[in-house]
Amino acid sequence: MADISVPDEQQSRPTLQEPNASTASLAHWSFLIGYVVPFASLIIPLVLYNTTGKEDNFVRENAKEALNLVICSFIAILISIPLCFVLIGFLLLMLIGLYLLIFPIIASVQTMGALQGASPYKYPVIFRFLN
Repeated sequence: MADISVPDEQQSRPTLQEPNASTASLAHWSFLIGYVVPFASLIIPLVLYNTTGKEDNFVRENAKEALNLVICSFIAILISIPLCFVLIGFLLLMLIGLYLLIFPIIASVQTMGALQGASPYKYPVIFRFLN
């Protein structure tokens, strides 16, 4: 029988990538999923926080940060709706929508590429209600 050997560059090497980086990034991708599936941006981080987050600190911290973004954006939208009568609310709603489109993508990509021991992504310009 023939002896098959695998070249050194094709052998699997242990990587320093965070084991649950893709699961943690799902908390941030949930904002884009929320445009299609109602309340996904709230439900997915809650489920990740209460299931996988109990064993993995990286997933828990990213899910907590995603939940902070949900809470902060909800409060900002509630403040912006009455301001629509003064016309500035429309601008604020557009800025909130743009923020909720761009920053979760940045957070997801950075979380997916996280290395072992990396800190979770922190959204800029939000209040953190969950510590």
